[in-house]
Amino acid sequence: MARKTKAVLLIVLAALLLFTAACGQEKVQHADMQAICDEIAKLPEQPEMLPLSAKKLGSYYGIDADSCPQAIVMICGDGLRVDEIWLIEAGSEEQAEEILSIAKSHVEQVCSETENYLPEQYAVAKQARTLRIGSSAALFISPDAEAMEEIFRQGFKG
Repeated sequence: MARKTKAVLLIVLAALLLFTAACGQEKVQHADMQAICDEIAKLPEQPEMLPLSAKKLGSYYGIDADSCPQAIVMICGDGLRVDEIWLIEAGSEEQAEEILSIAKSHVEQVCSETENYLPEQYAVAKQARTLRIGSSAALFISPDAEAMEEIFRQGFKG
């Protein structure tokens, strides 16, 4: 093989390797949590939801909201309903995994608290959805948890 042909083949091979390596890298996924929250609010029959401050997010759940680029946590204003929405973009995937673990423990706690006293709310809590996409975590305790999860997922597309 001629020297020029070998050089061209090596350049093409190097370019293909770089292209393949770039395609293998995961794209960092981000979403606008406020836009997701606004879409969720459009679901029919949503109760009045009250936002939690960053300070309360720390004291209630042990989540450091100051280290999160976006954190929206809403709780139901009606003390007899267990509805909650967490939309949190963490500072890292590891922190998002910690928040997801906190969310799952919280759902267990809500189930434990309502099982014998509020059977309808216990049923709602049992259907809660927790999920993580990249460095974002979400919790939905609501009769509409499935629809909320889909809205959250859609927020990462596009």
